[in-house]
Amino acid sequence: MGLTGQSKESSTFERTLFPEGTYDMTLDKAIVMMGKPSQYAPEGAPKIMFVWKWVDEDGTEFELTDYLGFPKNMKWNEKSAFWKRAGEIAGQAFTNENAGLLDLDLGEFIQSYAELVEHISSVNDQGRPEKIEVKSLTVNKVEMLGVQRRLVVGVWDNGEKQGNEIAKVMQIAAAQKPVKPTRQAAPAPAQAAAPAQQAPRTPARTAPAPKGNEFPVSPSEAVDLPF
Repeated sequence: MGLTGQSKESSTFERTLFPEGTYDMTLDKAIVMMGKPSQYAPEGAPKIMFVWKWVDEDGTEFELTDYLGFPKNMKWNEKSAFWKRAGEIAGQAFTNENAGLLDLDLGEFIQSYAELVEHISSVNDQGRPEKIEVKSLTVNKVEMLGVQRRLVVGVWDNGEKQGNEIAKVMQIAAAQKPVKPTRQAAPAPAQAAAPAQQAPRTPARTAPAPKGNEFPVSPSEAVDLPF
């Protein structure tokens, strides 16, 4: 059984180490695969990898991957890193009541969690584990693939190698919470003998422009993914 529209396993991007900081990135794609066996999942468990794209000032493209556990049966779980990240991307906190707003399209051949597990547990013609590229990820019918977000990026170090981790995903230039206006008393009528003085005007505060990338040094140290 094949899948239509499946992406190539090779990547045209370099795997690099981003210095700690904040970056504006684009959610380029998402891929579902089987994770490596662990003490909690001896046969492995489904994982989802969000791939973020960042372009430096010279136009060079880099990618940053966010590797998360895939929720079993797509059930909402308050401890799930996937649901937390999906909420950050969408700018909306998920709960048990609104989890149905998220829709993940894995192609016409994958219509259930069981079919997903069966497929990514198999191998392709080259003997490599199968992967599925997400066709669409919508929240309340709004497509999340292709959106731009501001990522807080950290660095992990296990003593042997280093890698990146995403501490938080934020909206870019989110609108400020509106401030309730206050009613002012009507000005007293001016007296004929002395013209009313005009009250001094308070200078309007201009909101600072959103900060862009503040990292002139391009990431250059290649590392392996933590999976």
